[in-house]
Amino acid sequence: MLTIGIPSKLLSQFGPGISPGVEVYGYVLLNNGDTLKGLIKWRVKYVENNLAEIKFTAKNGNSKIFNASEIHGFGHYRGLNQKGIESPENENYESIPSLKNGTPVFIYRFLDGRIKVFQHRSTKGMFSHAESSEKIDGISFRFEPGKGLYIGPSYKTSYKIIASRSFFSSYLVSKDNGNLLEVNKNNYDKVIPVLFGDCPRIGKEIEKNPDLAGFKYFMMLAEVYNIICNGSSDSN
Repeated sequence: MLTIGIPSKLLSQFGPGISPGVEVYGYVLLNNGDTLKGLIKWRVKYVENNLAEIKFTAKNGNSKIFNASEIHGFGHYRGLNQKGIESPENENYESIPSLKNGTPVFIYRFLDGRIKVFQHRSTKGMFSHAESSEKIDGISFRFEPGKGLYIGPSYKTSYKIIASRSFFSSYLVSKDNGNLLEVNKNNYDKVIPVLFGDCPRIGKEIEKNPDLAGFKYFMMLAEVYNIICNGSSDSN
C-alpha cells in the first residue's frame, strides 16, 4: 500500500531541497500541461550541481524515472494539514538548461513571471540580507517589516517568504524565458538595466526610494516588476 506523507524533519529544513532516497508527496508537470500527483524521490544524479532525475510513484504504486529533458518540472509539498489538504508552501522545480553547458536540469524556482529567479546551488556560502527593519512606501507597492510585501490593491507576499528568498548571495535569473544569468552583489550594478530597464515604472520606484537599487532588494524589486511590468500597457 502506498503511504503519502512528509517526514517531520523536512518541515523544519530551511531552504529548498530534500535528501536523495526520501519520498515526499508532490506532483509532476508534464510537457502537455497535465499534472500527476504522487510520491517524489530525488535521484543521485546531478549536472552542474543541479538535480537531473527524479523517481515518481503514482497512487496505484506504478513508478517511473523522469529526467529533466522529459518533463516541464515537478514540485513537492512541505506538509499536509490534518485533513490531508496540501500546504500552499510548496517547492517548485523547473526544467531549464543549465548555466554552463545548457543540459536540462531541475532548478528550484523562487519567483515566477517575466523575471524568473532560481536557486544557485553552486554559490559559495549564504548570508541573510533580508529586509528586516526598513519600511518602504513605493509608488505601486509597500513593504512592512513583519508583515510583508503589498503590490497594488490585492497582491501580497508574506514577510516569511520575503525573508527566505533574500537569504542567498547569488541567484540564477531568466528574463522572458531567455538564457540563465547569474546575479550577485558584484555584478548587480550592470545587471539592473538589463533586467529592469524596459520598465519606466521601476525607474520611478528607484527614484523615490534609491535604496531599492541595492542588491539586498533584488528579490523584492523582481517581484514588483513581475506584477506592475507584465505587459506593454503596464510599462509606462
